Amino acid sequence: MQKYEIPTGLDKYEFLRDLNVDLKHPLLWHFVPRLAPNTKKPMLSPDNLPHKPDFKMEQLFDNNPSYLELEIGSGKGGFLKDYALQNPEIQVLGTEWDYGCARFTARRLEKHQVSNARILRGDTFFILRDLVPDNCIDAAHMYFPDPWPKKRHQKNRLLRPDFLQEISRVLKPGKCKFYWGTYHQEYNEIALEHFAKHPGAKILEKNTASPTGGITTLFEQRFLQEGLPIYRSIIEFSK
Repeated sequence: MQKYEIPTGLDKYEFLRDLNVDLKHPLLWHFVPRLAPNTKKPMLSPDNLPHKPDFKMEQLFDNNPSYLELEIGSGKGGFLKDYALQNPEIQVLGTEWDYGCARFTARRLEKHQVSNARILRGDTFFILRDLVPDNCIDAAHMYFPDPWPKKRHQKNRLLRPDFLQEISRVLKPGKCKFYWGTYHQEYNEIALEHFAKHPGAKILEKNTASPTGGITTLFEQRFLQEGLPIYRSIIEFSK
């Protein structure tokens, strides 16, 4: 197994780059260290630190977007595609952890000639923290993330206070909306508690919001078919 030297003061690399990926699609591939290091290589920035890649938003879009929305956990890109086509005047950036889903989404956007949407693959927390500049997002969407229902796995949940701090940082000054949806009651209750406690966040619609743009996600359709309750809320961030 090939090994790479870790800089002094770090116990692991946060970002790794896959060297065996076709980059022709509109993707920027990032991954945190959960795969065998013999297939990965550390991605370092010019200052030789692994946590601040040399990245500019203009690399994803043809120009610096004047109105940019974020979808967290795009899955196979159904909402991302439909929402971008429904709103051609805006730019939409999606993130997705799963390699196969992110690649599927990229091809889906290409197939349908969606020019105003892009997908980033990786852990959304690190994408926000290390790639997305301050005050550049107009609205954020997070629909039906993995609830990690087992107690020992709940530490993996993305919606937590430090994540909301990053959301608040990247949202533009003024009032911006965060659209939230889940089928999991316990996760929903905890998420709403986090929103309620976060400075500058206000719950506008609690559990009864309609699907954004009338678009239901693939997971939402499955949950509805199974008769599961759907919890959708709209949260306003002000700063």
